[in-house]
Amino acid sequence: MERRFGDRASIAYIDTSDPAQREAHAALVEAVHERNLIYPVTVVDGEFLYDGAVSYPAILRAVDARLSATA
Repeated sequence: MERRFGDRASIAYIDTSDPAQREAHAALVEAVHERNLIYPVTVVDGEFLYDGAVSYPAILRAVDARLSATA
């Protein structure tokens, strides 16, 4: 992602099986449960986009669309 977008985008991986991470991101974990989403969950700019699988090309397209919309 850095090669494609430079410092305009970043990735954060949150391992919710880690109690410390679950506590640090409690609101996000609660939102996942409230929406009955399936891990892994992809969130871009606070919006839940995908659940149940990770598609790197789909994430790149979503990030590119967000960055293009704000350019």
